[in-house]
Amino acid sequence: MNFTELSSADEFLTRHRNGERDFRGANLIAAHLLEANLSRTNLSNANLKRANLIRSKLIGANLNAADLSEANLSKAKLIETNLGSSSLTGTIAIAADFSGANLSGAIFARADLSKAVLAGASLVAACMLNGSKLTDANLSGATLSRAIMSGVDLIRANLTRAIMSEVDLSGANLSGATLIRAYINRGNLGGVNLVGANLSEASLREACICAANLSGADFSGADLQGANLNGSNLSGADLQGANFSKANLNGLILHNADMRGANLNKAALRGANLSGANLSGASLLEADLRGANLSGANLSGAGLLLSSLSGADLTGTNLSEANLIGASLNIANLNEAALGGAILPNGATHSRD
Repeated sequence: MNFTELSSADEFLTRHRNGERDFRGANLIAAHLLEANLSRTNLSNANLKRANLIRSKLIGANLNAADLSEANLSKAKLIETNLGSSSLTGTIAIAADFSGANLSGAIFARADLSKAVLAGASLVAACMLNGSKLTDANLSGATLSRAIMSGVDLIRANLTRAIMSEVDLSGANLSGATLIRAYINRGNLGGVNLVGANLSEASLREACICAANLSGADFSGADLQGANLNGSNLSGADLQGANFSKANLNGLILHNADMRGANLNKAALRGANLSGANLSGASLLEADLRGANLSGANLSGAGLLLSSLSGADLTGTNLSEANLIGASLNIANLNEAALGGAILPNGATHSRD
C-alpha cells in the first residue's frame, strides 16, 4: 500500500474494522488511535510519528522499520510485536508491555520506557541514546547482546537472567538494579553506577568495569574471570565466592570487603587496599599482591601458593592455617602477622601456639 491511499485515521480504523490488515507503509502521522485494537496488523514501514497509541493493542503486529518517533505508547500491549529496526526517538512507552517483542536494531533516543515490561524481548544491537529511561523496567530474560545503552537510566530495573554479551552500558545508571545470573561477558561497564545492585551469580567474564561505582553491590558467586575493574569503588560490596581469577584489581579499594571463599588465582592486586577485608578460605594462587595493604585482613585458611607479597603490609593480618608455600615476601613482614598453623614459604608449619 502506498501511504497516500489513507486520507485519515478514521478511514484506517474503518477499513481495519472491515477486516483489512495490511497497512504497510501507511501514513498515520499524529493519528488518534487511543485504545485501538490493532493486533496482528501489518504496519511495517508505517509512519506513526506523534501518534496517540495509549492503551492500544498491537499484539503480534508487524511494525518492522516503523517510525514511532514521539508517539505515545503508554500502557499499550505490544506482546510478541515485531519492532525490528523501528525508530522510537522521543517515544513515550511508560508501563507498556513489550513481552517477547522483537526490538532488534531499534533506535531509542530520549525514549521513556519507565516501568515497561520487556521480559523475554530481543534487543540485539538496539541503540539507546541521549538519556533514554528504563527506570523500574522489567527486562528479565531479555536479549541485549551488542546493544548500545550508554548513559541509559536503568535504576531498579530487573535484568535477571538477561543475555547481555558485548553490551555497552558505559556511564549507565543501574543503581538498585537486579542482574541475578545475567550474562554480561565482554560487556563495557566503564563508569557504570551499580550501587546496591544485585549481580549474584552473574557472568562478567572479560568485562570492562573500570572507574565504576560498585559500592554495596552483591557479586556473591559472580564470575569475573579476566575482568578489568581498574579504578572502581567496591566498598561494602559482597564478593563471597566470586571468581576473580586473572582479573585486574590493581590499586582497588577493597577495605573491609567480604571475599570469603573467592577465587583470586593469578589476579592482579598490586597496591590494592585490602585492609580489614575477609579473605578466609580464598584462593590466591600466583596472585600479585605486591605493595598491597593487607593490614588487619583475615586470610585464615587462604591459599597463597606462589603468590607475590613483596612490600605488602601484613600488620595484624590473620594468616592462620594459610598456605604460603613458594610465596614471595619479606619474612620480616610476617613478624606482625598471626601465623598459627600456617604453612610457611619454605614448607614448614608454624606453631599453633
